[in-house]
Amino acid sequence: MLHGSGHAAWCYQETFMPYFADRGYDTYAISFRSQGQSDRQLGDKSAGTLGSHAADLDHFVSTLHQPPVIIAHSLSGLVAQRYVLGDSTAMPHPKPAGLVLLASAPPAGNGSLVGRTMRKRPLFSIRLTWGFITRSYSRSKSLFKEMFMSHDISEQDLQRWFKLLQDNMSSVQLVDLGYMNKHELPMPRPLPDFITPVLVMVGDHDVVVDVEAARETAQHFGQAEAVELQGVAHDLMLDTQWPTAAEAIFKWLCSL
Repeated sequence: MLHGSGHAAWCYQETFMPYFADRGYDTYAISFRSQGQSDRQLGDKSAGTLGSHAADLDHFVSTLHQPPVIIAHSLSGLVAQRYVLGDSTAMPHPKPAGLVLLASAPPAGNGSLVGRTMRKRPLFSIRLTWGFITRSYSRSKSLFKEMFMSHDISEQDLQRWFKLLQDNMSSVQLVDLGYMNKHELPMPRPLPDFITPVLVMVGDHDVVVDVEAARETAQHFGQAEAVELQGVAHDLMLDTQWPTAAEAIFKWLCSL
């Protein structure tokens, strides 16, 4: 399980990990380099690139006894896409048994997505973009809620997730967005022999990644399903309706 920007392995540990472990799956959640409780790399302005994070993921996968199903959220969706679509000679990993993209950034990046949000909600779009650039959501519980959670989340849950985010917040960004947009995007199309099952999922209350972006991702993979979950916000693994997301993934896993 892979986390998005500003998050770390903690975001799966109280919800998805026990849910899938109870159903017989070995579960792992990793924090990318310089994120969460992983070792910090002093002097770096970002934790890495899509390529370096994909290489780290490849190294982890090589320690497993069988190919995993990768669950990736938000920005880490691009890391997972790079992993399954990248140069197989550089990363000679076995293909994963499946790929679940939760509210993932689309293969071409967030340009079209940001444009749509700007046209629909210009002031909020500025606040959202500024929130990610400055990570002000780690200092404002109300902004954290607005960006990542549903309106009906309890104060107790909101405070717990917000404190975990603050306690595990890295001093560096997950990736250098400028470098990523210039050198690593868009993602290549899957080759004709691409057979990894893909599930694309998004919540209809997500203010960060919209349904159109999820459809772009699904269309990129051709075979992928695009599942829209009702009443779910961006942090599908933490939001009030996280069991709905987990159940949808479990149902899909059972169909493989």
